[in-house]
Order: sequence, then structure tokens, then C-alpha cells
Amino acid sequence: MITVLTATLGRRPEMLAEAVASVRAQTHGDWEHVIVDDGSFSVPEIDGATVLHVSHRGLGPARNAGLEVARGEAIALLDDDDLWYADHLVTVWGEMERTGADVVYADCDETGRRDGHHIEVVPFDAERLQRENFICVPATLVRASALRAAGGFPDGSLEDWGLWKAMHARGARFHHVDRKTVAYRFHTDNLTYGGVDPERTAAATRLREDADAGRLGWDEYERRIVEVWR
Repeated sequence: MITVLTATLGRRPEMLAEAVASVRAQTHGDWEHVIVDDGSFSVPEIDGATVLHVSHRGLGPARNAGLEVARGEAIALLDDDDLWYADHLVTVWGEMERTGADVVYADCDETGRRDGHHIEVVPFDAERLQRENFICVPATLVRASALRAAGGFPDGSLEDWGLWKAMHARGARFHHVDRKTVAYRFHTDNLTYGGVDPERTAAATRLREDADAGRLGWDEYERRIVEVWR
């Protein structure tokens, strides 16, 4: 079984409903859906899902609260503002079974992005991972045992990137599926990428340009980009 894990702040109910509908539409039927309401206490009961209400902790700790009750062999991440295509779970689960990988990630369609960048999803490259997060979060399937062994999701910004690096350091195996199976949606209420804050978007763009050009080390880039989005 797969546990679908969705953390939400409760402020995008229409988008959450669309995300839930995309789970219901999956051609792979062996799943459970755990939705963690991170501090809003406004998400109602949802048919076919387990809704947890926790005090506001941030995205990483909220996901960890869902991980505590997850029963699935693998964890599929779906934020409340993204969508899966109907073949997403059957695609990534099939590849996890075939390859034995601990993290399987597909490609994604980005919609509504305004910051001038896009995520270039590529086959796994350990060296590149240290300087760039090329894994699209809603396109991932993570083996639950490997996720727990890595300590779950770290706190703070860029928690998914921190998780991938921690899992790789522990010997986790990654596998890329060259197929777009999700819609990664950008909008004015994104937690990152500054859709509603052009000054932070510009600051993040400058940092990335400096890192790409070698004017700024990637370790320093990682530290400073967290400050931008905090």
C-alpha cells in the first residue's frame, strides 16, 4: 500500500479539493490518504482520507506528523496546491518495484510560474544534488523505511532538498522516471518562489546567478537562500 501524504495550512480549500480529486482518479487503487492540517484547524473531515489537526509546526514537522500514522510501504508526497495525472502512482510504484529504489521521482509540468526559472528534472546525479535540488516534490515516491531511517523531514525551508541529501548520505538509491506525471502549480500564495513578493524573487534570482557563475559557493547559497524565503 502507498500512503499519500498532504500537508496543508488550510488556506487553499479549493485547490486542496482538486488535489484530493486527483488522488481519487489514480489508476493505482491501493493507497491511503493522510492530510495534515498544520495549525488552521479548518480542514473538515474528508471522505476516504484521514485528517490530522496539529498545532502549527511548519511543513517538515507537519509531514512528520503524517509519517507517524502512515501505514504504507511507500510515501507519495502531494502538496495541497498540486495535481497528479491519473497514471502517477502506477508509474512511480511500478518503477520502485522494478528497480528496488528508495526514491523514485518523475518529471512535472510547471504551471503559473513567474520567477523566470523552472525546475529541470534530470536523472540522479549525486554531485549535482549537493548544489541543486532537481527533484520535483509532488512527483516523488519514497520508501517509508528509508524515509524513517533518515530521520524524516527536516525543519525549516528547503526541507525536501535537505531530505534528499540526508537520504543519499545514508546510501538510499534514487531512480528517475522520464515522464511527466504531475502538475506543479505556482500561484500568488506559494510558500516559496515569491509569487507575491517580487523583491524576494529578485533576491533569490541574484543568489542563483551568483552561484551558477561561481561568485558564491553552493554551501553559502544554500544558507542564504533559506534566509530569503524565511
